[in-house]
Amino acid sequence: MRIFLAILFSLISFLGSGQTITAPDSKSFTLNTSGQDASGFSLSGFNSTAVLLCAIGLPVAPTGTTFYMTRFDGLTPASGFNFSGNKNRLVFTGTMANINAALATLKINTTATSGNIQISVSATVNPAGFFYNPSNGHFYRPISTGATYTNARAAALNTTFKGQPGYLVTITSADEDAFVFSNVPQASIWFALTDEVVEGQWRIDAGPERGTLIKTSNGQTAGNIQGQYNNWAGGEPNNSGNEDYAVTKWGGGSQWNDLPNNFSCPYVIEYGTWTNPDDQTFTEFYTNSTTHSNGQVLSVRFNVSTSNITNSNLTGTMHYQPAGSATWTPSTNTARPMTLLGGMDVTSDIDTAKISTNTFLSTITPGQVEWSYINLFNNTVRLHIDKRKIEMSPDLISHVNILDVYSGPVTFLSSDIYWAMYTIPVQVPKLTDGTSQYNSYIRNAGYGNYAFLCEVTMTQQREYKKQALFLNYNSSLSTLYNSVVTVSDVYTAFRQLATQGGLTGTSNGTAFTSPIQYIAADVDGDGLFNEKDCFDLLRHITGAQPLEASNLTDIIRILSRSAYDGVTGSNWNTAPQKSFYSIDLIDGVLTYTNNISVFWKGDVNMSHSPSQSGSGQINMSVNPGVKSMSLSTSAPSDIKASIISELVEDELSLTVQLDQAQNAVGVQFMIHYDNSMLSYREARFTVVGSSTNFASDKGNYVSLGSLITDGNSSLDNSTKYVLKFKTKSKMKNTLGLISVYPVDAVTKDGSQIKISIR
Repeated sequence: MRIFLAILFSLISFLGSGQTITAPDSKSFTLNTSGQDASGFSLSGFNSTAVLLCAIGLPVAPTGTTFYMTRFDGLTPASGFNFSGNKNRLVFTGTMANINAALATLKINTTATSGNIQISVSATVNPAGFFYNPSNGHFYRPISTGATYTNARAAALNTTFKGQPGYLVTITSADEDAFVFSNVPQASIWFALTDEVVEGQWRIDAGPERGTLIKTSNGQTAGNIQGQYNNWAGGEPNNSGNEDYAVTKWGGGSQWNDLPNNFSCPYVIEYGTWTNPDDQTFTEFYTNSTTHSNGQVLSVRFNVSTSNITNSNLTGTMHYQPAGSATWTPSTNTARPMTLLGGMDVTSDIDTAKISTNTFLSTITPGQVEWSYINLFNNTVRLHIDKRKIEMSPDLISHVNILDVYSGPVTFLSSDIYWAMYTIPVQVPKLTDGTSQYNSYIRNAGYGNYAFLCEVTMTQQREYKKQALFLNYNSSLSTLYNSVVTVSDVYTAFRQLATQGGLTGTSNGTAFTSPIQYIAADVDGDGLFNEKDCFDLLRHITGAQPLEASNLTDIIRILSRSAYDGVTGSNWNTAPQKSFYSIDLIDGVLTYTNNISVFWKGDVNMSHSPSQSGSGQINMSVNPGVKSMSLSTSAPSDIKASIISELVEDELSLTVQLDQAQNAVGVQFMIHYDNSMLSYREARFTVVGSSTNFASDKGNYVSLGSLITDGNSSLDNSTKYVLKFKTKSKMKNTLGLISVYPVDAVTKDGSQIKISIR
């Protein structure tokens, strides 16, 4: 018996455009005050005519804190929202210009309760035909073309959107039911609910709730499980004619019915597996935030500039280092996630208790004896303290307070049997200009000497522990990494190397458009970009020698945002990369905001890393052959591929055929398979020219593709891949066992192509 499934794919052209959201600096709001200015957020880099989805929220704020805006020209509120009144969350759509005009009018209303106020702004392109549900942060795509339930379920599983796999919509609440009712015009819509296994036992059939039992017997209310949402029409479900599958909007109404599989009904594809919209992990979803203080509150936050690393991938833990110790100790066992908000708030993990040091503060106050004096010699300020007032080694004094003349650090110079001598790093004008309120205690002794009638006390110094944020490795990063470093990155590296005298010598010098790409391409971290780096990248995508390991620094690069923007073609190999970020607490300072950039080792084309700005966009010409930094704005023609699966006895074959190659020199797919039902056996390639072909089995998916780096040949419509899987049990069909995630493709001129499934 043979079963054939054919699916057409279109490889859609993709050009990164550096979409960003700028956030304002932190400020301190006044308690219990309405209408305080919170503007400063702005979007950039988006297509001026694109419809964007924008969300504003207050993820951290004292209860009762709200915001509002006064301008909404050209904006449309998302389902469940309106523009009137005060908000703690608002979602709407509009163009970039209209959204920026609204953000410029953002105001905050504070309460009498002090506490940090975090404001976050997120934005993404909202393509036509996709609807965003603000209550759970999921996207929904209605499909008006009728299909059977099982075909609709299978078709939904073969789609992706913004990095998330699709599934037949689940309806788990009245809000979600109302959302579908409001946004999908068709009637009788399939959703993921069935009793096909046991009659009358209705279970959710897809998504994160798959397998959840919501009802144990037929009838409108019979067997409804408490706490599970049911919305059946009167007398339904009734299994009239072997009806095992559910529809909502039955007959255009708002309730459910059961139907047999031979009905052809529209359906909805859902994307998203979380319940809190702030936890969403869609790619191409851009976010920034600012934490303001509301009253006298310590605030410590790291703003992380990245592209697609999310709370499920990256966390941070605060450590402290006692004075005199070189050992970092975790201050908490709790790892703080980097959420949709674009950063980590570690305020609750900061240790504000001071510890004693081996240094001392000398305090000079008004008194009756000249125990101390200052000598001004050649613009050098030298402090002398009578040795009889010092009970410890004089070199342990590190700070002094002298009347109102000076307060700060000193450097020990020397001592004799009478005096200990120190230098003060600045001039002390109050000593000589008569403005000190303690002039009656200061005597000009001549020859630049000023003596103090004083008392001298010594206090052992106490200081804050050294504290730092350590970023943590998460095993999910390895899986994500395989969709970050792709054939486009390898090809870009080979093209750039050609401009520097290596390999093909055919590039025109525009392969790298930003100097930060050299750090990303220097995958062995030796400060050089050379042939070894290119072949290390090639070995990674073929599975011969992966780049990632068990340490975070093996797969990402971290720089302060200022250092990131300051990287040039001449200094890139001296950029101060770090594995942790320290915080120096200072008395009287309440707000600490640390801006860092996180980018991927091997993400040579920077498709998954933040844009570089400022001075970092200059001095590219110091590297041979680099002449231009302009990005191409022309889109290559679409290329198409067809995929056919064939089941013969206990072997499943999957064939991928390029039908229109259009000068592609590299393609890459992830072939996901159910490893409880299938085991991978082998791959066969039919590729013209001198190409590197790969099929790397990762246990539950195969990274599949080809890359040509000779600078001359390209893939054509004879390119074909055949993957062989062995079935672990007898089966009649393979629906749901294999899904294809199109990762990447690159054309001969270096243009990246994003693959989407139709």
